[in-house]
Amino acid sequence: MRLLCVILAAAMLQLTFATTSAGAQQSASGMGALSAAQQHYLRLAKAGVARASLWRDRRRGWYDDRLGDHERYPLARLWDIVPLFEALDAIAIAEPSPANRRAVTQFARGAERYLNRGLRPLSGYSPYPGDRTAGTQTWFDDNGWWGTAFVNAYRATGSRRWLADAQRALDYIATVGWDPREGGIWWNTSHPYKAGEALAAGTLLATLLYQATRSAFDLAQAQRFLAWANSSGFSPAAGLYAGSSNSSTPINYVEAPLLYAQALLCRLTANTAECGRAEQLKSAALNRFGYLLDFSPQYDAIYLQWLLALYALDGDGTIYAMAADNARDAAARAIGAQGTYLRSWNGGQLSALYALPGMLRTHAATTSLFAWLAVYAPPA
Repeated sequence: MRLLCVILAAAMLQLTFATTSAGAQQSASGMGALSAAQQHYLRLAKAGVARASLWRDRRRGWYDDRLGDHERYPLARLWDIVPLFEALDAIAIAEPSPANRRAVTQFARGAERYLNRGLRPLSGYSPYPGDRTAGTQTWFDDNGWWGTAFVNAYRATGSRRWLADAQRALDYIATVGWDPREGGIWWNTSHPYKAGEALAAGTLLATLLYQATRSAFDLAQAQRFLAWANSSGFSPAAGLYAGSSNSSTPINYVEAPLLYAQALLCRLTANTAECGRAEQLKSAALNRFGYLLDFSPQYDAIYLQWLLALYALDGDGTIYAMAADNARDAAARAIGAQGTYLRSWNGGQLSALYALPGMLRTHAATTSLFAWLAVYAPPA
């Protein structure tokens, strides 16, 4: 029976790599390997990335947080620019041309500016590029999302330099972010509470790194984080992961990375029983968060990105349809002046609680949704 499970897991893992590494398979024939739908989304994503140049700060050689930003420190914080990083990664995975790979390489080099070598006891990624002081407050969810974007840069280019950058993020989370007494990952270095966002990003990062490296350390972190998520980090009343240790309310962009990490990990380790749990959590998430999303683009895009990755594993066409319908609304209703996406996907103004006017992250998040839809072929 155990041998059968191992064989089954190996077959599922083969399918995982075949689906999620679509960009590598498309490289021989270029755009011809993409469906008409993927080509449509690729065009939208490329246009969105081109519009992101409106935020380019020529004097400082990077991107500003907001259009026309005149603050003393105007450059994009890590959380605000990660969707642009992901959009570039996805474009190059979908269409691995030399130009697209160069774009990822150039951006990833800039992304290394967020590494703060002054932090103790080891380096981690700080919110603002160029931070070098030991006392800089850092966020562990930021490190997880940044590390995940570096893993996708590795997928897009094949450069192990970006895997090393991703590993720095995981090392920092595992060493500094994890509470060694009670478990869980703190929100930031001030330790206000255990954050579902940090747990989701860290678990996903560890799982993706293990997929790429087969490192025993990476696997141990993924299993440790997920074990805590499935116990103390779980809300039995909601049937989903808790948003934080202060609130049991689930958050969509916490759920999708955790359930995808669990689904992928069960395949990588031949623990097929966990796949059923991931499917149950997927059903609970879909029921709770609905079909057409209106939380805020920077959150909804992460939710759909990792649901699409799950679609590549389980072939559930309803996931693809949901992502495509949200992208349809975003393309038609969120677009505004100069081709920027600064509105909600339903066309409304965004709440000031989630986004200020003219923020790069709003535009880039919508662009990233188009980019990831370019990666995944629609159901047959």
